[in-house]
Amino acid sequence: MKRIFLAFTIFAMGISVYGQQIPLHSQYMMDLSLVNPAVAGSYDFALVSLSYRQQWVGFDGAPVTQHFNMHKHIGNNVGLGLTFFNELTSPTRRTGIQFSFAYHIPLSDDMTRKLSFGLSPVFFQHYLNSELITTDQPNDPAVENGFNNQFCPDANFGIMFSKKSKYYVGVSVFNLLQIRRDLFQVMDRIENPIERSFYFTAGYQIHVHEDFSIYPSGLVQYQINAPFQFDANLRFIYKDRFGLGASYRYEDALVYMAFLSFGNFRVGYSYDMTLSDINMYSFGSNEFHVSYRIPNKKNLNSHARIPMFY
Repeated sequence: MKRIFLAFTIFAMGISVYGQQIPLHSQYMMDLSLVNPAVAGSYDFALVSLSYRQQWVGFDGAPVTQHFNMHKHIGNNVGLGLTFFNELTSPTRRTGIQFSFAYHIPLSDDMTRKLSFGLSPVFFQHYLNSELITTDQPNDPAVENGFNNQFCPDANFGIMFSKKSKYYVGVSVFNLLQIRRDLFQVMDRIENPIERSFYFTAGYQIHVHEDFSIYPSGLVQYQINAPFQFDANLRFIYKDRFGLGASYRYEDALVYMAFLSFGNFRVGYSYDMTLSDINMYSFGSNEFHVSYRIPNKKNLNSHARIPMFY
């Protein structure tokens, strides 16, 4: 019976664990370095961003994620980044830090077209709160003796080809090391593998008018032993200041987005309307994003806003 319960627990956690091993970002296009380390240092200014996501509001134990991210260029070719993250999917929590190093190769004389490579070592602590797990046997040693804390190293890698304010195409691989986490201590080890994930991203800017642009973009994610996932996005931006957008996430959600850029700040909000059966038990998902542009010495007095497009 105990084995049956543990198997069920792993399965139930897998509903969100496999989908949440790589944190979900509806507004990833606001800072592409969240899904591709090759983006670090791509701008001519430093970018600091903060994001908060509450998934499946009203659903007990649903994922909640917070990310603090910053990256800037060093010289003409190097970009550095730093990310702190906290991801809660009851009864587990993942807290850690990520360092990003990117190298940008110019492909045009004006430096607008480039090929970028990025690598991110990741270090995180995985925590299992066994008090939130109900077993069919009181004081079940399989849970009580579980490895509640486990330190895990990992790494991500990415490539990006882009032309400034025009288009980008990228591929990235997360969880290169495929670390295996021990959830419980039983005679036969039960492990929760962190499967390798592949991201494919692309976007294009269409200037419809001097003040109006359309930004179609997309993301495809493939993860071993997990459902195929893709996002199709369309954003409408006026004067690089105001924006509205919508996304379709395959068999998962419709996403509505709004953006505002003023001075060195950019803020965004998105609401995910769930399309799966979880919709019966939740009120969708909310995500907030705030970015701040730190000008370098060359554009310190510039009044330019953070661009809405990579």
